[in-house]
Amino acid sequence: MIAIGIDWGTYAHTVKFSTGPGSDEPAIKIKNTYEGFLHLLDVSRRRTVGLKSEEIVFAIESQNKRIVDFLLAHGFVGYCVDPNRMQAFRLRYKSSRVKDDDFDAFVIADILWRDRDQLVRIVPEDESVLRLKGLLNDRDAFMNDLVSLTNRLTAALREYYPAVLEMFADPTGKTALAFMEVYPDFDSTRALMQDDMKKLMVKHHSFSKKRLLKILRILGQPQIAVPPVIVELKRKAIRHLIKQLREVQAAIAAYDADIQAAMPNIPEIELFQTLPAAGPIISSSLYALLGPDRMRFKDADEVQSYLGIVPRTIQSGQSRQVTFRYACRQDYRDILTCWAFCTLRVCPWAKKYYNKKRAEGKKHYHALRCLASILLKIAFTMWQERTRYCEDHYLAQRARHRMNNEQ
Repeated sequence: MIAIGIDWGTYAHTVKFSTGPGSDEPAIKIKNTYEGFLHLLDVSRRRTVGLKSEEIVFAIESQNKRIVDFLLAHGFVGYCVDPNRMQAFRLRYKSSRVKDDDFDAFVIADILWRDRDQLVRIVPEDESVLRLKGLLNDRDAFMNDLVSLTNRLTAALREYYPAVLEMFADPTGKTALAFMEVYPDFDSTRALMQDDMKKLMVKHHSFSKKRLLKILRILGQPQIAVPPVIVELKRKAIRHLIKQLREVQAAIAAYDADIQAAMPNIPEIELFQTLPAAGPIISSSLYALLGPDRMRFKDADEVQSYLGIVPRTIQSGQSRQVTFRYACRQDYRDILTCWAFCTLRVCPWAKKYYNKKRAEGKKHYHALRCLASILLKIAFTMWQERTRYCEDHYLAQRARHRMNNEQ
């Protein structure tokens, strides 16, 4: 066997070959291009004459790199080194905390000889998982854009047109955006008739007599005077924000359709959709997280730590600290927290559990993370056993567990 340690970089990678524990041969530099990858493959083949492809093992700190896919495609065996553990691995060899690319590549290569059982093997993902991950990641980026634009719109409205925020719970909704286009400031609403507002609401499928009367009542109240120059500037900003919001909303809708189209014929997603409040985005995210490989995670605790929805405990002697887990997949943690919030409206036991945590003094998002950890355990069990969600079965198991603990 030969071990290859790769210290990746944006434009170039540092590579060390190791023929045994402690072996320190000169490093090579390769560009982060296809030609650089071919050069690495050529050097590897010349140094491993007589070895099979599966006897050429490499390790890297991030598996989401093009070089990883290239080496896996050529039969090499890959492992991922957790970046959070690299500092501890470096201290084995030097206590001075020095760091450079050659040294890191040596450490990664040597770990393959001494601690390969502690590393996570990189398994090529199915095309369905790669497609869903890509769609979900891109959709998440547009969702961040939507939040940013919504915040800017809200700030502008507070400055010169706060009545809109009172009239509409969501200022980015279709009716709200259409209203601001036709009536871009408070003075323009003076000519607004009840029938005009009703037609606008009916057109965007949001009409109710109660909502209509509320809007008319707010528009009939006196408003704080705003300098004309501020009104002029904010009207212009609002016009551009509305255009951007509609484009981002259309992009998100298109990604939702693509995700829906990518979901059929995936049994795991059909199972996850039986969970409470697990729509297309949640069920697809769970599949993208867990995937078809049942050996990827050994238990639910490992997944919870990976996503950062459980705290980190540091204990030594009589000292014990429980801290927030920052090193995690924050995107999936946000998705699970959102899922937990959605279950509060449709799942009685989830609402009861959330209220219990709030009564214990936990803040809103802390209580949601506690609920998300329970939901993730359920999803993990379903994934492992290939079973559908049954609320009666879950509640019976929960009651049996509570009874056993009380005995």
